[in-house]
Amino acid sequence: MKTHLTPVIKVDGDKCVNCHQCIQVCPVKFCNDGSGDYIKLNADLCIGCGSCIDACQHEARLPIDDTDAFLNALQKKEPMIAIVAPAIAASFLNQYLHINGWLKSVGIKAIFDVSFGAELTIKSYLEHIKANNPKCVIAQPCPALVNFIEIYVPELIQYLAPADSPMMHTMKMVKEFYPEYRNTKRVILSPCLAKRREFDSVGIGDYNVTYVSLENYFKKNKISLTRYPKIDFTNPPAERAVLFSSPGGLMRTAEREVPGISKNIRKIEGVHTIYDYLKELPAIIQSNKAPVVIGLPEL
Repeated sequence: MKTHLTPVIKVDGDKCVNCHQCIQVCPVKFCNDGSGDYIKLNADLCIGCGSCIDACQHEARLPIDDTDAFLNALQKKEPMIAIVAPAIAASFLNQYLHINGWLKSVGIKAIFDVSFGAELTIKSYLEHIKANNPKCVIAQPCPALVNFIEIYVPELIQYLAPADSPMMHTMKMVKEFYPEYRNTKRVILSPCLAKRREFDSVGIGDYNVTYVSLENYFKKNKISLTRYPKIDFTNPPAERAVLFSSPGGLMRTAEREVPGISKNIRKIEGVHTIYDYLKELPAIIQSNKAPVVIGLPEL
């Protein structure tokens, strides 16, 4: 039986003027149907990258995340922990530790940094390479790019790293080593709408709240983050993996475990190049010219 993908982007038909700007920036095109009065979106063909939301000047493309459900859960005082993606340092420059203070103030029991999970992910990649000597390993921190491979370049599925993403590694780490939080709800703070799909497929993760939604909430409610104290994360600090989502971060993290491996790693950056590269990658692999590890960005 076909499994449908969770919708992570919606179209407001009343605001859409069918200008096709969303189709122009969409990396896959096929998920859009512009034959009617407004453009319809097929969630099963949409990779959830969010490019169309940024491009739509009519506010007709809207993100779907769990912000409202998360806020309702807070009001009901549901026991909850937070799992935070490292991109928060860029999204809330010099303020992300204040966000930890805000999270604590609204009742979050503990706050975990995904950078620590990235250390575990890299270790899993290297163990796989050592044990199985694969032709190529495609890192998969970004569910939107995993969606792209699964839907549009399925011949690459066999090369996806057989390891959890940094986010999923972190959640499983919490479940195993922090038993006091084993049965609490989890809010995941990340830049990625498509994380919802990853949680659905694995069955771990309750509320996906994007940084854009969180920023809009702070602005709407006139919340000044500097009013809240800086609070460190609950888990131990990461080392090189704190740079995992930045250019070269994957290589520097892996280099500590296996000196010299960085020459066999290629990190692909930029939304304008990543999709074309992935389409060409099957031929590159077959010609034995592919790097051992290919790092993909988080969109």
